[in-house]
Amino acid sequence: MNRKEESPALKALVGVLIFLVFAGFYFYLAPYVSDGVGDGSGQTKGQTDSAGGMNTAGPEVSPAAPEGQTQPPATDKSSEYLILVNKTHGLRKTYEPKDLRKVRSAAKDRDAEYQKLRKAAAKAFNDLAAGAKAAGYTIKLTTGYRPYSYQKTLYKQYIDMDGKDKAEQYSAKPGYSEHQTGLSADVSSPSVGYRLVRKYGRTKAGKWLAENGHYYGFIIRYPKGKEEITGYEYEPWHIRYVGKEAAAEIYERQLTLEEYLGES
Repeated sequence: MNRKEESPALKALVGVLIFLVFAGFYFYLAPYVSDGVGDGSGQTKGQTDSAGGMNTAGPEVSPAAPEGQTQPPATDKSSEYLILVNKTHGLRKTYEPKDLRKVRSAAKDRDAEYQKLRKAAAKAFNDLAAGAKAAGYTIKLTTGYRPYSYQKTLYKQYIDMDGKDKAEQYSAKPGYSEHQTGLSADVSSPSVGYRLVRKYGRTKAGKWLAENGHYYGFIIRYPKGKEEITGYEYEPWHIRYVGKEAAAEIYERQLTLEEYLGES
């Protein structure tokens, strides 16, 4: 057999050997040297890229929630602090809260007997007064809880002074006053001589109260523009304790207590 006849066979053999060498390298060595090499990104599976998109090289895993964290429960609208007292919802003549407490920030020229609130409301008001003081304002309670008998006296005085129709725009009949719940307070500041006047809502202290009261669980009970719903004139000094969750929703949605409870 001469050299020319052997060349094709040798070439074929060399080709087979070269193929086997490269095949072996690919199947046995490549997996160990190609993983994470050559792309320069430094990303791991599930990591976002520079454009903010998700690198889909692997599954995205959500971080675990902090231990013990749960979804906040919905406000319980049957809460004792959400009791509705207005012109159509009244209280027994003998109703009196058993947990009335004095507040620390109270006007000195008013009857201390009526400067109490229910325990939770009193604590919240103390915190509110402290918050106002830290912000540079003085807010004091003028009147809190009023028993049926005292409201009866006031109501008669206002009718004698202004007539029944006008008096009932700002004063409740005995048994239908929020003050009897021990959850309502009339408050004021030195800028208006601790009087209960509408311009209080335009003072710095009054504005702070309207904008921050909900952080402490209080709402402006008779807001401007809601007179047909509440049945009373705008009273920027009259606040009502409902608890922080309810107060936050009422404030954010600009509701009255009637609207919040579905009683409007």
